[in-house]
Amino acid sequence: MRDLAKKRLQENIRQSLKYLVLVFNDFFILALIFLFGALMFWYAQTMKTMPESLWYYRPLVGILLWLPLLIGKLVTLLKPADLQFLLPEDENLSSYLKPMLNYSLIVPAICLVLMAGVIFPFATIKAKIEPLNYVFAVFAVFLAKILQLKVMEYNLYFNRKISILILNIFFLLLFGLGMFKPQSMILIAILLAVSVVIFVVKPQHAALFDWQYAVKLEENRKNIIYNVFSMFTDVKERQTNIKRRKYLDFLLPKNLSSENPHKFLYRRSVLRNPENINLVFRMTAFAVLISWLVQNWVWALCLSCLVVFLTIYQLVPMVNEFDNNIMYRVYPIERSNRGLDLVSALAGVLFAQWVVISVSWLFTLPINLHLFAAMGCLVVFSWGMLRLYLPAKVKKRK
Repeated sequence: MRDLAKKRLQENIRQSLKYLVLVFNDFFILALIFLFGALMFWYAQTMKTMPESLWYYRPLVGILLWLPLLIGKLVTLLKPADLQFLLPEDENLSSYLKPMLNYSLIVPAICLVLMAGVIFPFATIKAKIEPLNYVFAVFAVFLAKILQLKVMEYNLYFNRKISILILNIFFLLLFGLGMFKPQSMILIAILLAVSVVIFVVKPQHAALFDWQYAVKLEENRKNIIYNVFSMFTDVKERQTNIKRRKYLDFLLPKNLSSENPHKFLYRRSVLRNPENINLVFRMTAFAVLISWLVQNWVWALCLSCLVVFLTIYQLVPMVNEFDNNIMYRVYPIERSNRGLDLVSALAGVLFAQWVVISVSWLFTLPINLHLFAAMGCLVVFSWGMLRLYLPAKVKKRK
């Protein structure tokens, strides 16, 4: 079982590296450098004017250190076929899950180190936490992550399931309240280390493994990873589930007799296909975030225009979305003007994106004539991309 675990981990690493090379391309690396630099500049400037030793600084440090606990679930790499072929191996699964747990610690540990390094100046200078106590606090969070993963492993067996949500809330209160007296983090780290040793030396689970529960959890975990990769490239392993969102039905026409078939299909695709609606949501949220970070209307306008362009660029394949549907192929509808129908369907999407970005500017940027001019330039740019760029790209795909 240990050899099987190593083989699957190697395959998973190769697959992840294949997609990570596409995710962390040159443009994305430059964007990350820019965002990190802007955040660090804001951090340094804020530290100069921030008062010292306010009462909420120490619990804030504990909450920030707690955040990496939300990253990373237990990786099992179990497959549906294991329900048949590995079913007799219940007693040997501990040797399979041990390297999986070690692998699951890599990303959370990296995130914890980065978070601890970023907030170290704030913790030691403004919150007045001794460096030794801070190191013990970081070590306690790392032990809490190990304990969290051991609880996830415990839940894979036929036991009474322990709620990970309740466990995370407990850790939030533990580190948030414990940082009021940073010296207590030494005791907390010792108690967590004892708990981890108890879980490792004497497993608390039953002998029977809940295969269906474990396989379902692994499929959900992989879908989350694939969703992240799909933001940057096509992921053939990803399964798309189309579902109706009733709260968005008001955006669809009530009278279908007078509706253009392509407009209706494209609108429905935007509202019900998670790839499309999640793309619009993510790009809009990114524009709002980056506008808040730069705090300059010129940069906010330029970067928002880039977001609008990337949104349209990634929605262009919608024009061919139904080409492989046999009912669409045999339906007697005119297809020569479907590019214009896609333009009409996406007009409302871009208008909603412009409204959200413009409203966010009113809250995050200084209100003046330049800001309103930037709003006007953004809507003109969106209109130009929609009416000029999108039809040209659609024409090339025919």
